[in-house]
Amino acid sequence: MNFIDGLSRSVGRCLMYLTLAVVAVVVYGVTVRYFVGRADVRAMFLSVWMYGIMFVVGGAYTLLEGGHVSVDIVYNRLPKPLRKALDVLNLGIIALCCGVILYINLPIAYDSYIQREVDSSLGVVFAPPIWWLKWVPVLGVALMGAQALSLLVHRFKDREAAEGGER
Repeated sequence: MNFIDGLSRSVGRCLMYLTLAVVAVVVYGVTVRYFVGRADVRAMFLSVWMYGIMFVVGGAYTLLEGGHVSVDIVYNRLPKPLRKALDVLNLGIIALCCGVILYINLPIAYDSYIQREVDSSLGVVFAPPIWWLKWVPVLGVALMGAQALSLLVHRFKDREAAEGGER
C-alpha cells in the first residue's frame, strides 16, 4: 500500500508542474488573441485537455492528502470509532464507484483507441487525435480506486493496532 501512496504523491508532484504548463498555454492563447486579433483554437483545446488531465488524474493525490471538500459540522463531533467507521464506509463507496466507472469506461476507451478517434468538430483543418484522451479517465479512476483501497487498508491497520493496544 505504500507503493500506491508513493505513486499518488509522485503523480501529484508531476501535476503541479503541469499547472505551470497550463498557465503558459493560457497566457499564450490570450496574448495571441490580444495582439493578433484571432484566437488560436489549438491553445484553447490544449489548455482544456491539460486542465482535464490535472483534474481527473489528481483525484488520487487529493484523496491521499484529504483535500476533497467535506462537511465537518457533524463529523468532528462524532466519537472517534464512529468517524473511523464512516471513513471505512466512505472509502468503500469510493472504491466501488471507481470499479463501476472503470467497467463502463474501459470499453469506450478501447473502442476509441481501435478507431483512432479524432475531434473533427473544427473540420479537416484541425482534427486532433483524442483517442488517447479517453484513457485519462481510466487512469485517473484506477488511481483513485487504488488510493481508496490503500487508505481503507490503512484504516483497518489503525483499527487493529488500536484494538491490540487496548488489551
